[in-house]
Amino acid sequence: MRLATAYVLLCTLVSVVAISSPCPLGFVEHNNSCYWFSKTLVNFVEARSFCQSFGSHLAKVTSKVEDDFVSGHAARHGKAANYWLGATDLNVEGTWLWEGQQAMNYSNWSRDQPDNFSGGEHCLDIKQILGNYLWNDEKCNMAANFICEKEL
Repeated sequence: MRLATAYVLLCTLVSVVAISSPCPLGFVEHNNSCYWFSKTLVNFVEARSFCQSFGSHLAKVTSKVEDDFVSGHAARHGKAANYWLGATDLNVEGTWLWEGQQAMNYSNWSRDQPDNFSGGEHCLDIKQILGNYLWNDEKCNMAANFICEKEL
């Protein structure tokens, strides 16, 4: 009997959460977007494909408010060393664009970044440095966690 009661309560809770949030299960709502923080290590291209399979894209962080949310949520809940975001300078070295060739009008680069250290650092991640997540250019074939974003 207790198992049946627990099952009913769990189903009710899931239904209430699903009704109260317009985001898909596992995504976190913030302003007009839903975010999914991976627990899987993949390279940049795999991360982009994974997000597309969810009907989303790698996160585009376009304001300080959004940056504070993403880095804060990562620090409190994810705690991975790095997370891929959806920008590269693959087309033109030093010209960082979000997916879809959207210009980057906001940035929060870590000190001395982007540096293209040893060449070949063309993908954007946020890297945990002294408890904070700051922007960093990284080799696209490095394995990292990632953040998907889906607009509402």
